[in-house]
Amino acid sequence: MKESNMARADFVTSIFLTPFGLFILIVSLNMPRFEEHNVNPYSVPGILPAFLGAIITFLGLVLFIRSIRQRGYKLGIGKRAVIGFFRDQSSRRIFLTLIISLLYGLVFLGRIPFYLATGLFVFAFVLIFEYQFKESFASQRKKVLIALIMSILVSGIVTAVFRYVFLVNLP
Repeated sequence: MKESNMARADFVTSIFLTPFGLFILIVSLNMPRFEEHNVNPYSVPGILPAFLGAIITFLGLVLFIRSIRQRGYKLGIGKRAVIGFFRDQSSRRIFLTLIISLLYGLVFLGRIPFYLATGLFVFAFVLIFEYQFKESFASQRKKVLIALIMSILVSGIVTAVFRYVFLVNLP
């Protein structure tokens, strides 16, 4: 991205980051605190997400103020700019990432076992961004094998860490 476009990119990014951080903060503060079980207040489930939400909100505001000072609010959005945005390869990758992540979080989690959902997510993610659809499958078997190995390892490690280290019952 050109340096001249950074202020505009920062402005748009801050508009998404600040409410997102606030949403995380509010939702995590409403998580159960298990006070009736005399749980240590520093081990409640919402403390880390609340902390991260506060940081995202703060940094979103800093980004917003900085972009305003650099006149990033002058977006100059026109038909040509919008078409260019949707044709840009990095925009496509962002949308693909968003779609895969939403599919994982809203469709798979809670409906199929966590380890399977996570394995499918990692496998799909690696394949979508590494596999060259214009090349033959035979020349890319190694990429598919690596994606499979990564999905099994990541799924197993993440599941084990949540289950045995954090003592979280996974769906």
